[in-house]
Amino acid sequence: MKIAKVEAELLKLPLPRPMQSGSSSGKKGGPVTDIYMGMTRITTESGIMGIGYGWTLLGGARAIKSFIEHDYAPLLIGENALDNERLWTKLNRRLQTVGRAGAAMEAQAAVDMALWDIKGKAANLPLYKLLGGTRECAPVYGSDGGWLYMSVKEMLAVFDEYMNQNMMGVKFKIGHADPKVDIARVRQVRKALGDDVWIAVDANQKWDYPTALWVGRELEQLGVAWFEEPLWCDDIPGHARLARDLDIPIAMGETLASRYEFNAYIREDAADILQPDICRVGGITEMLKIVTLGQVAGKPIAPHHMMESTIHVACGVMESGPIEYMPWVSAAFSEDVIIRDGLMYPPQKPGLGLEISDDTIAKYRI
Repeated sequence: MKIAKVEAELLKLPLPRPMQSGSSSGKKGGPVTDIYMGMTRITTESGIMGIGYGWTLLGGARAIKSFIEHDYAPLLIGENALDNERLWTKLNRRLQTVGRAGAAMEAQAAVDMALWDIKGKAANLPLYKLLGGTRECAPVYGSDGGWLYMSVKEMLAVFDEYMNQNMMGVKFKIGHADPKVDIARVRQVRKALGDDVWIAVDANQKWDYPTALWVGRELEQLGVAWFEEPLWCDDIPGHARLARDLDIPIAMGETLASRYEFNAYIREDAADILQPDICRVGGITEMLKIVTLGQVAGKPIAPHHMMESTIHVACGVMESGPIEYMPWVSAAFSEDVIIRDGLMYPPQKPGLGLEISDDTIAKYRI
């Protein structure tokens, strides 16, 4: 199982619909239309090939490819592809002075996923079964369709599609310059969908503590399930204070990069729901540790984005918790995710069960 070849590619994929949030926008604050996917293919001497990927919207795309190609590949050639834990630590320690978060971790996630893909293929098991097979499916909520540039009418048209698939509910963005605009939009969505529909909101680190406190108290009156990223992600004391002062659960974690950052939030009781992003934390190996930390602390886990790979962790080691339906990189894969009656099912093929064809790579390659 020695690693014989490590290839790196960079793809530019069109988003299913433009996105705009409180912290992410394109030129002059407008919507973003594309996502960048740094990917790797790792091949062993026995011929087993694994694929993995990282992602970025607003910058660092070429850095992800460069990290894989120039920094990680030389460290991987000749190593045993099954030693993912040792290799994760080896790569992380080598580049921790220049990349404990961001592009280096996205690149490490691509490598880590590919190694787990190889391990699943070698065992002839879907990855979620190799991880533990805790459950066969996970509830899913719709998250691509509630962007800041969209009118409430436009959002509701998308939400109807999600509800017609029996998804558990919807999440949409808040974070306008005037928070009263956001509360008015939430109120309209709540009225249109009814009191029994699950609704969550995401502020993407938009506000200071007084504003977030006011918004949170308004959201409580509207029966919102969680208040996501109200403050800047490094402000652990602020989140802890907000979590104490509000009844609505605080969800946090999509911009955190390691088990240590999540543990800091857990120690301060600064988040009620943990949201690790499988790519931003460096892949499956690190995400498993974060899930365990959350379980020990009694914190629900609601993984962020990248549903095609996250579903394996959610079904492999998590007894509960939803998947976020966000088809940002779906155009890269040969097969769609499996959703039936509001539940997402992991692929049954060995490994990740994901395939990116040569034609797709040629079509979207930078």
